[in-house]
Amino acid sequence: MEIKYLVLDFGKVLAYPVSGHWFITPECWNILNRKEVDEQKLKEGMKKYNYILDEHVKTEQEELKMFTKFYKKTLEEIQYTGNIEIDSKKLAEDCVFNNNKYKLYDDVKNSLNILSKKYTLLLLSDNWPSGLRMINDYDINKYFKKVYISSICESKKEEKIFFDFPIKDYDIEEGQAIFVDDNIDLLKIAEEKGLIPIWMNRDNLIRECKYKTINCLKDLI
Repeated sequence: MEIKYLVLDFGKVLAYPVSGHWFITPECWNILNRKEVDEQKLKEGMKKYNYILDEHVKTEQEELKMFTKFYKKTLEEIQYTGNIEIDSKKLAEDCVFNNNKYKLYDDVKNSLNILSKKYTLLLLSDNWPSGLRMINDYDINKYFKKVYISSICESKKEEKIFFDFPIKDYDIEEGQAIFVDDNIDLLKIAEEKGLIPIWMNRDNLIRECKYKTINCLKDLI
């Protein structure tokens, strides 16, 4: 079977959070006082209320409200002594509207340019509406035939049905598409859907993986 499609994840495949954490924003420590906020407790609070981010928001304004609630709950959890109402809104605005929170890996643009000449590229991302804007602003949208955002599609990869969107849209048959993700658990689902799974190990993690492994996008060329 000829491989015609390349389905890519976004996070840790194309881009990474500049802070090292997806929800600690670039301006986080200008908004919060690092001396008064324990970073580990902040991360634990975010993890506890991560379920809030499963809301099916369709616009950036809806996304802003969602993240404001997320940060408010987190700050309340760690007993933040500052102005929770104001600072949770500031964190949410930074998270939604600050394009500098992510950075593309150095090999991405050139690799996408080359790969787009060989395959039909599709992006399948557990993300929110702001992700669409950033993909445009990073000038990589032009390489993708279509971009699928989980929040807008009302389904995440772990729910399996999310994979059916590109499969049905392009009548992808078993063995016709490669799927690249940094989450090994999702590769199993992709394999069940008839996609060829490849693990992107950008961080050179030492972990057993039965799937083909690459360390950068240009390894696909």
